Amino acid sequence: MRLYTYFLPEESIENHKYYIVIDTLRATSTIATALSVGCESVTIVSEPEKAFELKKENTLLLGERGALKISGFDYSNSPSEILKNAAYFKNKKIILCTTNGSKSLLLANSKGITIAASLINLKAVLQYLITKKIDDIGIICSGTDGKVSLEDAFTAGRILNVLSKQDITYFNDESYIALNLANIPHTRILQYSIHAQKLKKMGLDKDLTMCFNESLFNVVPISKMNENKFKSKIDI
Repeated sequence: MRLYTYFLPEESIENHKYYIVIDTLRATSTIATALSVGCESVTIVSEPEKAFELKKENTLLLGERGALKISGFDYSNSPSEILKNAAYFKNKKIILCTTNGSKSLLLANSKGITIAASLINLKAVLQYLITKKIDDIGIICSGTDGKVSLEDAFTAGRILNVLSKQDITYFNDESYIALNLANIPHTRILQYSIHAQKLKKMGLDKDLTMCFNESLFNVVPISKMNENKFKSKIDI
């Protein structure tokens, strides 16, 4: 099994059979939450203008810039906001535009089948990968404004901690680094993550609590190559 980790989407990313994208705070957590409450799909775009262009009936625009809701969008990039308004999200199509997550999700999906992973859907993603016997995975962390994010590397480590026990495993250097973060208490990661502390100062404590609630949802958001549209457990 080949498990390579990339702490930033700017790195030279090799070809893999599957890609896992992590943006724990908050894009991939938002995707998992949206699909868990019954959204039909989540389409990823890089710019707000594209989101407005794609909006149709039964579509909601979600996104942020600088962790704040984009002007004219329906909701921010907020898992707790989705959960609070769960009934309104059922059967809706989502278009998501975020500062960091969109970039890594679009990059990964241009290279292959992509799964959106976070702490809140960790167990479901792991079960899917193990059941499918996927033996070549690139784990791409989104980072924050071009810098490595502790919470993303930690989530990667949590994934690696389980998958590395399934078979003989080949790591790159970043996978070894991430694996060594895997058993640090969640509260410690939350305490030392710069991005988490920024969100806390902005009053987004409910999102932080949700995003660090491991395996809260049983959902695997997955997109076929170049579709940039995530649905739950589609047949690949």
